[in-house]
Amino acid sequence: MKKLNIQISILCLLLSLNFVKADHRIDLRIISSNSYVFIIQLSDIKYDTQCLLLNQQGVVIYKEDIASADSYRRSLNLMELPDGTYELKIEDDYKIETITLIKNNGKVAAANQVKTIAFKPQIVLKDTQLNVSLLALNNEKLTISIIDENQNIISEKKLSGSMNLGQSYDLSQLNSGNYTIQLYTNGQVYDKLITLN
Repeated sequence: MKKLNIQISILCLLLSLNFVKADHRIDLRIISSNSYVFIIQLSDIKYDTQCLLLNQQGVVIYKEDIASADSYRRSLNLMELPDGTYELKIEDDYKIETITLIKNNGKVAAANQVKTIAFKPQIVLKDTQLNVSLLALNNEKLTISIIDENQNIISEKKLSGSMNLGQSYDLSQLNSGNYTIQLYTNGQVYDKLITLN
């Protein structure tokens, strides 16, 4: 019982730390410049970030790495792209903010400046204690798989029904070697390689 209480305490601490980091939102604004050019403006960037523009098929057509800084401003020209729906994603280690852009009759507009925010699952490994957490503000589900070097699934767990999804694992019974922690949420797969000695 004492070990369970310690694990629950560690998990609660991990979730609260991730909530603080995940709660910081980048101030993202889309400013129209002319009919097919817009300006991406970011401020108060705390973590290294990526700016991605995806077409209707989900193919990345523009990508830029942004270092942490007070502000960032970039102009994008969609004149050569066909009419359709595009997604602008601003992504760091903790979350993905998405704005839908629509190009119609040569004009680009942000879809009501509506941003969706999806948080990424977080992993903390200390010795043989593995903690996984996800801030699921949009009722996300999380599937956690532990996979060995031979691609065998050692453990798989599906979590849902809470704003703070989390699972703690004692990996001390596993053999030394490399393992993949595979996390699936929001249609995205996140793989993290860990090594047990």
